[in-house]
Amino acid sequence: MEGIDIVPPDDAEEFVPPPKRVLFYTLDKKRSIVAEAYAVGNSIKSTARKWRVQPNQIRKWRRQLLEDEPIPQYPEPRTIEERTVIKEQKANKTRHKGRPFTIDEGILNGLLAFVEQVRDEGNAVTTTLVTVELLRRAPELAAVGFVPLRRRVLRFLKNHHLTFRVVTHKAQNHRYHAAIIADYTMYINRQIVASNYGADCILNFDETNIDFDPSPRSTLSKVGERSISIRISGHSGRCTVMLGCTVSGFKFPAFVIWKGVPNGRIDRETHGQAYPHNNIVYAVQPKGWMDGATYQIWVQRVLAPYAAAHNNKIYLLQDMFSVHLHNNSITALNRLGIEVDYIPAGYTPVLQPMDKGIHKPFKQYIREESNAWMVAHQQGEKPTRVDIATWIQHAWNKVSHPTIINTWQSIGIHPGNLP
Repeated sequence: MEGIDIVPPDDAEEFVPPPKRVLFYTLDKKRSIVAEAYAVGNSIKSTARKWRVQPNQIRKWRRQLLEDEPIPQYPEPRTIEERTVIKEQKANKTRHKGRPFTIDEGILNGLLAFVEQVRDEGNAVTTTLVTVELLRRAPELAAVGFVPLRRRVLRFLKNHHLTFRVVTHKAQNHRYHAAIIADYTMYINRQIVASNYGADCILNFDETNIDFDPSPRSTLSKVGERSISIRISGHSGRCTVMLGCTVSGFKFPAFVIWKGVPNGRIDRETHGQAYPHNNIVYAVQPKGWMDGATYQIWVQRVLAPYAAAHNNKIYLLQDMFSVHLHNNSITALNRLGIEVDYIPAGYTPVLQPMDKGIHKPFKQYIREESNAWMVAHQQGEKPTRVDIATWIQHAWNKVSHPTIINTWQSIGIHPGNLP
């Protein structure tokens, strides 16, 4: 009723409910629950609700106490040694590989080679496909039946550590052939030795995309939470960054391409004092991509000064991006006396230093810069181009010299490396 407050008496004990999930109660606790349920003023149902048990359970405990029946006791927890023995016994039961195959060993080995061949070609392999191949090699097995034979094939594949996997990332290439990698590194190393290129004269450049809102991939949260939320700025902008390095570990200025038009507002802003200009160069392009005109600007502002300082004796390695293969791009490099070679298509993740070991830490440092910015600013704010340029500058400066050296060495390209 309105205006009436219900105040508990002073001598009332504070009720602390038990855990939501109680596995067992001790014998003494059962006696106290039974005594509480049958005490004057109490009821079995209210006591059952309090201790989260069924009323019939309390009646059963009382009957057992009155009749001196043995009340079941929860066994003592097993020791570590006992749990280890039980685990080992369960493992031994699952180690049996089933009945051995009665098929010729050569046919089985041929099946494994067939699976590997199909995977090398990038095709999906199923147990049905392998079973059909088995029947082609051994037609007499048709009497077994297709379904039982497919089950045997599945067991055989699992025994050889082959199982179904789900595709989670689609790359440009699915398999890298060792022969192609060895031929490429051998050719590059011979070119280096033949022209006597030093570590400062062997270069690699590559473009990478930078989002203005690089979403973090992980965060700390409590165990068991079903949904994890991470704040984002919601900025839809992006830019392109051209990064490059030498075998000696030298890092070229980051070439940042904003979305804009030449001599426009954004282009004029990049020449101001607000933007960082140490080890970073700016350009604009209507879509923020690298195109032929922007490539010419990169050659003149980033590559040409370095080539002039090294007597134009430069060996440049690039991927087969269409802009890199354009006639105007090749002509601009030839005018500087720069020799250029191209990495085989689909092999940039293993043969291009920027892709193999430099872009990943650079992107991680970008995310760290973005996360620090988000913590320091209020909800709803979006980073400016000056903020993005600062992130790029700091992230590129954080890429360490040993990281670059180790990446080149992992590929096998360095002066004097001949087979």
